[in-house]
Amino acid sequence: MPDNTGRDARMKKEEISIGEDDKKRIVDVVTQLMKDANLNTENANGIGFVMPATDNEPEKFVLLSDLERSLEDMALVHEIAINDKFQLTPPNPGMPVYTVQQTVKDAYWNLLREELSQSPPVYTMVIQLLLDIKQTFISLLRGNNDRALAAIMVVLDENSVRQLADEHGSAVLEHNAQFIIKIMGMACCPARDAEIAALKRETEPINQLRGIMEVLDRMKLDMANFVLATTRAQFVQYSVEYERKKFAELQAVCGNNFPATMEWLKRNKPSAADTEEDAAGASGGGGPSARQDVRTVRLRDAQLPDYYIDAYQEFLQPEANRPFPELLKLDQERMVQLRETALRLSACATIMQLTCAAVPTLANHSQRRSDLAAKLTILSADYPNKVVLHELLESLWMQVLVSISDGPNHSAADADGNVTECTKLALKTQILSIDANMSVYNIVWRKLMLYMKAFVMAEREESASYPVIFRDYCEETIELVRQFKRIVTHNLEVYGNFYMISMQDC
Repeated sequence: MPDNTGRDARMKKEEISIGEDDKKRIVDVVTQLMKDANLNTENANGIGFVMPATDNEPEKFVLLSDLERSLEDMALVHEIAINDKFQLTPPNPGMPVYTVQQTVKDAYWNLLREELSQSPPVYTMVIQLLLDIKQTFISLLRGNNDRALAAIMVVLDENSVRQLADEHGSAVLEHNAQFIIKIMGMACCPARDAEIAALKRETEPINQLRGIMEVLDRMKLDMANFVLATTRAQFVQYSVEYERKKFAELQAVCGNNFPATMEWLKRNKPSAADTEEDAAGASGGGGPSARQDVRTVRLRDAQLPDYYIDAYQEFLQPEANRPFPELLKLDQERMVQLRETALRLSACATIMQLTCAAVPTLANHSQRRSDLAAKLTILSADYPNKVVLHELLESLWMQVLVSISDGPNHSAADADGNVTECTKLALKTQILSIDANMSVYNIVWRKLMLYMKAFVMAEREESASYPVIFRDYCEETIELVRQFKRIVTHNLEVYGNFYMISMQDC
């Protein structure tokens, strides 16, 4: 058997059995997840994930051990599919389950300390703990670190551990602790390096052993999230099929009575005149077939006209206040967050555009430019949720003023080396005038909407041309459009055929 020892060795991705019943798929995946991460019902009580708030439910923490019986909650299945940052986490210190766990752990370690303080010391709990650690390593290293796992099986053999405890007492703890820390250093991900180094420096035996167990718990969590990431495509596929079935059940009860959804689709369907005009324009640029190739949203089992993307962008507009479609309710809070992010990025990008045009030296000074862009982002964090635009612009202008004002590292200069008062006044007027009617802001906003639309339709991210006007906020902008694409494509995968059929007679 080839030796794959080393923490950078590629983890083996095991095949996960999928049953015939679609509703059983997610249970199979979770069961395998818990098995691969050495998580049984008892220790799964310690980890879970945060479900974000929806329009009628507050944020909540869901334990992994509760996941299987929570699967009928469509919001949960949808969250796993849509949120690519979805991860298992330990409970936060403020949660009741955290307090209970800490109390139990403290009692356990106090009891272990009492055993070792007896004369002569008792090593019953230490031996059992070492054997439990061996079982954890079997799960963490299986198929990944063969040589290390073989060494663990020898060193932490139950007979060997008991013999060492009988013959050498405390050596069973000291010798095995150092060996365990060494193996952990080989098997852990780089994020655990500092924790492993701290374990090596710890001199108090009980504190060191407790630290080992805590780091191993985090390593099991790392493994669980790895398995979750490698099976995410199955979660997404299950979610689409599951939501389609739930929708079919809903239609059986209430028919096609979704008034807000139908009004939303009708508002965004182009008129016959618009369609003819677009077709004529497409013919001049290469014929109708060229339009069909470019202006279609391609899904697994359907192709939809690109104006459906405009419908989703409606909820990103500054004055969006129409009734939310019934069939998009699971993503309402996400769309609100995307709208807020889009408004913040557009306001900041507009200010950067105006400032760099007025103060050219700042535009060419990468460090000062990026510093200003970052500070504008921080200052606009509460917009539009808690701060109105005109109040925000006052704060952002003050930051711009600081960045362009006189000083040893001034950004732009007149003949004397300083930004003129006239330039400052003109720039202030422009910044404080930013709103939906401002031409520069309109250009920035339109560029963002066009990029989002192109991104949704593109088969590869690189195919969508990035708007240079957002160069100062590249990472945030790309993350915004990725989230938008996930919501749009998932919703269309579930309801796209219904949308198309419903719009045929409109």
